[in-house]
Amino acid sequence: MSKLLDGKTAIVTGASQGLGLAISTALCTDGASVLMVARDEQKLAEAAAGLQDSGLQATAMVADVTVEGAADDIVNGALGEFGRLDILVNNAGVFVWKGLFDLDYEDWDRTISTNLSAPFHLTRIAGKTMAGQGSGGSIVNIASIHAQVGDPNVIPHCASKFGLVGLTKATADALREHEIRVNAIAPGAIDSNSLDRRGAGPSQKVTQADIASLAVYLVSDLAKAVTGSVIEMYGSTHSVIKI
Repeated sequence: MSKLLDGKTAIVTGASQGLGLAISTALCTDGASVLMVARDEQKLAEAAAGLQDSGLQATAMVADVTVEGAADDIVNGALGEFGRLDILVNNAGVFVWKGLFDLDYEDWDRTISTNLSAPFHLTRIAGKTMAGQGSGGSIVNIASIHAQVGDPNVIPHCASKFGLVGLTKATADALREHEIRVNAIAPGAIDSNSLDRRGAGPSQKVTQADIASLAVYLVSDLAKAVTGSVIEMYGSTHSVIKI
């Protein structure tokens, strides 16, 4: 029986745990071959081994997405492993919880480099690769409720995720002629113990598995007409302050 993503190949960043692992698992389960990318070698190896032990097509690559040249290395790693690239999920991210006056240069630079600059470079290199293949492709950026709502406790995160939405929409237009789609998912607070639990309702925290299911839909041929969209998955997280 054929699966939704049979024959597709993918890169997922921040894939060693949490949402990145959930997305990698969902893509593999639906038939894709996935290059899992993260900085922590031990966690990444354990995560990839868990999928491999289940008979899924997952490969690990240790990389820091903020390092110059990392995007080229990651895309070339996928091409070397699979021979082509169809899907990119920009999931790697950092979250610094500090007030404005407590933030420093390193907090700002690390957040912007990881959450915004890395997706730009990966989209640029992966998009060029997909365009050269001539068969389209799909890119999904993991944004946040903080891409829509400002929060004084996570200012660099808000700036990076607002920027990621702009990047999503601009690159969607840039890549449209190549049949490459770019979309974003904007979750609210995520249940951290939800790798395998689906079905959260609007009065619950969204689950990692539910977000991963949406990612599968967006990269599949079922969503061939969807590009430049930012899909909100807030669950019980309020998009405005309740008084």
